[in-house]
Amino acid sequence: MSGHEASPSFEQVFGRPPEYIVRSPGRVNLIGDHTDYTGGLVLPIAIDRAVIVAAHPTGEAFVDVRSAHFRERVRIALNEMTADPATAWSRYAVGVMAMLKRRDIKLRGAQLWIGGDLPPGAGLASSAAIEVGIALAMLTAAESLSRSWFTVEYDRLGSRSHSGPGMGTRMNPPPDELASLCRRAENEFADSPCGIMDQLCCTSARAGHALLIDCQTMRTQAVPLNLDDAELIVVDTGVRHSIAGAEYAARRRECASALEAIRRADPLITSLREMTLDGLESFADALGDTLFRRVTHVVTENARVARAAEALRAGDPHAFGRLMTESHTSLRDDFAVSCPELDTVVSIARSVDGVYGARMTGGGFGGCAIVLAHADAVDTLRSAIRESYNSQYATCATVFIVRSADAARVE
Repeated sequence: MSGHEASPSFEQVFGRPPEYIVRSPGRVNLIGDHTDYTGGLVLPIAIDRAVIVAAHPTGEAFVDVRSAHFRERVRIALNEMTADPATAWSRYAVGVMAMLKRRDIKLRGAQLWIGGDLPPGAGLASSAAIEVGIALAMLTAAESLSRSWFTVEYDRLGSRSHSGPGMGTRMNPPPDELASLCRRAENEFADSPCGIMDQLCCTSARAGHALLIDCQTMRTQAVPLNLDDAELIVVDTGVRHSIAGAEYAARRRECASALEAIRRADPLITSLREMTLDGLESFADALGDTLFRRVTHVVTENARVARAAEALRAGDPHAFGRLMTESHTSLRDDFAVSCPELDTVVSIARSVDGVYGARMTGGGFGGCAIVLAHADAVDTLRSAIRESYNSQYATCATVFIVRSADAARVE
């Protein structure tokens, strides 16, 4: 959905056109899942499916928010900042606004319409896209009232540019600051223990590139998508998941417990990022089988991400695809976050000539798989999914090509 398509929807709800529109992209993680919250490496792209936030500032003491997807409308009082328990999605909006207030942003009343073509719960970072979109919408509304902490900190540091890629022509918050704020909003208000990957990809990505993120230092590097005639295809299983769910949180606790066990044996180790596969063997007894397998995934996945970035730079889709498939096997067997539907999609994809690799993407337990395939194989892949997957499961899978996109911006 384009911003121009959102304007009539906004006008139908609020009786006037929006003053501006924010386009906030989803993401597909090419490789590097369940490594961000342990300070590891990830390699996502922002995609050409997005959350659209159409906005018009008002003089009221509240923000009137309409969700097109959920067909719900909530009113958020700026002096209270409480979420409607009956509308779970409103927690993301309230969380972002509350975090902005904590940074002394003088929020302004507004009308917000949230829509777009990014499916919620599919593992394509719809929650991060909503958070970043609302943050930029509210900062743009507040721009005429006060200078933001973003601008003040940039002036003080003196070494950063206001003109980051894709951040629009109005207020330009630094991508890492905006991402951290939105992550805290999700952690505290939506009770979701997510890492930083989704938000940082949404605020920092560049079209034509993957984004190599070091989640320990928050440093990012744009890696050109040298894929020649290869396409990136998303297969949505239709099985919905929630990062706030019990299993995702359990994996985070297991990683924390593993680090505690390792540090009891060697206090000099401060992060799972420091572990090597050879070094891990000496902690096998201290960890036990389950925790050992969890750390095995983290250690090997970090290595795969580094090699995958090199494969992209070298323009080697065969090497990249092999790493994707290895990643899925690790996520399935060592980290136990896949599901039968995702495994079936990956298996079907690997049977198609011209497919380089496939893996689940995102938090797991449902959602989507990402497939790297030659362009000539796309139609065959669609047919194989339709014939082999849709005959096994009640929920039919959808297949669509994704293109890389720029970070969130005000239009």
